[in-house]
Amino acid sequence: MIPVKSLVVAAAVGAGTLTVPDGVAWAQSNSAFRSAEVAAGKQERLGVYGNVGKDCTSGPLPTIRVLTAPKNGELNVRSGKLKAGRITRCPKLEATAQGIFYKAKTAYKGTDEVAYEVRSASGKVESHTVRITVKDAQASDSAKPGQEDEL
Repeated sequence: MIPVKSLVVAAAVGAGTLTVPDGVAWAQSNSAFRSAEVAAGKQERLGVYGNVGKDCTSGPLPTIRVLTAPKNGELNVRSGKLKAGRITRCPKLEATAQGIFYKAKTAYKGTDEVAYEVRSASGKVESHTVRITVKDAQASDSAKPGQEDEL
């Protein structure tokens, strides 16, 4: 699974031997904690997730599961296609992907928090926790044009 927005790869090399019994599958797991600023009543994209193979074809979409729902808004998952050019190594690909979107209640100002899990077809699991600061819709200029409408 490749998060379309950014790709971070880390590797560790060690000496030694690890024996895994036949038939045992190991799930990989990562956790991410971040913050976001949104305008009250406006939908904001928190992440985009897809699966693009080395041959620049779209693979099976990951499963997104909400772990902690927001207390002062709503969280939605939408499927769609990314515009060509969004993935640098596959500039002509309009990849299928899923976006996760947060929308605070119209009159709410303050903080909210959501947590969700992204599980790839290969078993890799990413846990995301996002602390959200909701600002007054008229006072906030944090919304990016068109971000609420596209993956």
